[in-house]
This record gives sequence, C-alpha cells and structure tokens, in this order.
Amino acid sequence: MDIDTDSNRPDLRPLIARLREIKKKCASMGSRNEEFPLMEERLDSIIKRLDAGEEPSGEPLAYRAMARELFPVAHLFESVGFMSVGKEIAHVERALKELAPEEPASDAPTEPKSARRTAAQPAAAAEPGAADEDTDDEGPVHHVPRPVAAGLAVLLAAMAIATMIVLEVGPFRPKPPVRPAAPTAPVVTPLTPSPFPTVVHTPARPMPGPSNTLADEVAAARLALFQSDHEAAISHLSAAALINRNHTGVLEIAQELVGRLVGDAEAAAADGRWEDAERILERARRVAMRFGLETTAIDRTGQRHAAMERFVIVAPDDTRAIRSSAGRRVELSMKDGSIRTGRIEGVTGPDLLLDVDTDVGGGIVSFTDDVPLASIVTIKIFED
Repeated sequence: MDIDTDSNRPDLRPLIARLREIKKKCASMGSRNEEFPLMEERLDSIIKRLDAGEEPSGEPLAYRAMARELFPVAHLFESVGFMSVGKEIAHVERALKELAPEEPASDAPTEPKSARRTAAQPAAAAEPGAADEDTDDEGPVHHVPRPVAAGLAVLLAAMAIATMIVLEVGPFRPKPPVRPAAPTAPVVTPLTPSPFPTVVHTPARPMPGPSNTLADEVAAARLALFQSDHEAAISHLSAAALINRNHTGVLEIAQELVGRLVGDAEAAAADGRWEDAERILERARRVAMRFGLETTAIDRTGQRHAAMERFVIVAPDDTRAIRSSAGRRVELSMKDGSIRTGRIEGVTGPDLLLDVDTDVGGGIVSFTDDVPLASIVTIKIFED
C-alpha cells in the first residue's frame, strides 16, 4: 500500500531544487538587508515540509499556503533590483497553486454533541422513580398515617412561632444594646478593591493583537498610497495579506495600487524610460496575480508600449549626447510651446544645427537652421 501511495504523489524534486537555489541567494544577500535571513528561514521551512511530504502536524501539504508565504520573498528581491529572482519565485508560486487540490465545502453539523446529550438526559432522569417505589414498599413497616404526621408538624411549627412571639414581645425580649451587631454587616471584605485592577486591565491587553495589526497595516498602506510611496504601500500590503488576504480593505488597496503602478509605467514610457516601464508593469502584474485581480489593463499597456516608436529624451545642455546622435531624427519642444522637427547635424557654440526638409511648391528644400539651445526645453531623439 505504501508503494501505491508514493506513486500517486507529485514529483516535488524540481520545486525543491529551485527553492534551494533561491535559499542560497537569500544567504548571499544577508549583508544587504536584515530581512533576507528571515526569508531564508521561511524557505528552509517550506523545503523541509516538501521533503517530508506532509505538514508538521501530519496533515497533507498546504500548497496554497506555501505559495502565499513566497510572496514576501519575491517582493524583497524585487525591492533590491533582482527582478529575475522575483520571476523565478513567481513560477514556483504558480506550480504550488497548481498542485493544490480543490477545497471541499465543509458541512457543519446541524446539532452539536452537547445538544444531543441534553436531549438524552430526560430519559435518565425518569429512572429515580424506582427509588420512590422502594420508599412506598417500606411504608407499612412504620404504621404512621400520613394525616397524623402532617398534624404533628403543624403543631410543632405553631409552638415555635408562639415561642418567638413571646420572646419578642414579653418581658424576656432582648435588650436594645444587642442591635449594634448590625454594623458587622457592612464588612470591609466586599469593598476590597483587589478584583477591580484585574477586571479593568485584562481587556486592555489584547488590544495589540493580530486584528489590530491588520488594521494598522491597512491604514499604513492607505497612507503610503496617499503619499504616492508605492514601495511602502506594497510592503504594508504584503504584511496585511499574511494576516487576512481576503480582507475587504486589503483587496481595495491592491486594486488601487495596480492602477497606480500602471500609471507610473505610462509616465516612464512617455519619458523614454522603457526599462523602468517594463519593470513597473511586471510589479503591477505580480500584485494583481497575488490577489486574484484582472490583468487585462496591464497586458494592453504592455502591448501599447511594445508598439511605440523608441526614443530618448535629452536635455539641451547635454551637448555630448547631442553630438553623438548626429544624423538622427529629433523633435524639439521649444519654450514658446511650438514643436520643431528635423535631423541633428551638430552643435556649434550655443546653437543646435538642425537639418530641416521643407516642402515648397511641390518640391523638397533642405536647409540647416541654427536653433539656440537656450530656447529648447527638451530634445526627443528617435532610434531610426
């Protein structure tokens, strides 16, 4: 039977090998960031569970939980510029999620055991009736009629009441000085304040618990978004997801963060920072996948950037870059708001030599125009 069970298990050796490589990279990065040793311990725990083939409690492997534990590791590598390692961890996350079985719907019992035990008690309570039968069997031994016994009890009670009345009203009534015993009733013991400190301070201690930590992380992520600090927002969002990934506030912040990152990628592409735009879009895609969000807007933005004509933006005082781009097509943004186009011929003193082709009377006329560098805001140089 053991052989059949082992044959049905997935081959985890490739995943374990990749995780060990990532763990080595964590160990080599320990001097850069104090969080790398913590991530190394997390990877070591995941590797041991995969090697054992089960959780430490003996339960089957929780592949989805392992995938969620890898997200902060990928974020840490990406935050220090190692995007390739982040992509590798993303592949491992997807592989673990594919190994996870479908989660069955758990049906809670409609009636707890305590209720069933309570319902069974009346049957047992009926048994003491046997004791009553035994008592009735012994009745004839005493030969005392019940009406006589009841009359004697009433007589004794009446005598006791009469005695009390005589003692209270008659000459033998206790003297008033006996009444001062009443002050002993308000004993100091009920007023001891010792129980109050325990009652007051006990509910205050759970305040910094996990639920408050989640609220703090969500609030910190919102503040970081308000301040346009997207790296800090991702960090706080990751911490909140470890507590409750499906929390409404966590999902709302993740959605807004993805939109902000797509906007940053658009701005980077508009400035000709193509590598930055690609890196930011990849970060947005990872956040969306982490929280199960749509990636349609991210994919469309990436396709639009790939189809754009490549260019770089140069400042007018960077004469070295301008001279090295001689012969390339340029677009000049002037201080008066106009746009001029042509090809760079060179730089002479304070002027940019711009080769311009103009259509005059159906023919093309080429000439060189001296454009003062001081009148230019930016120079967009296209990669012809």
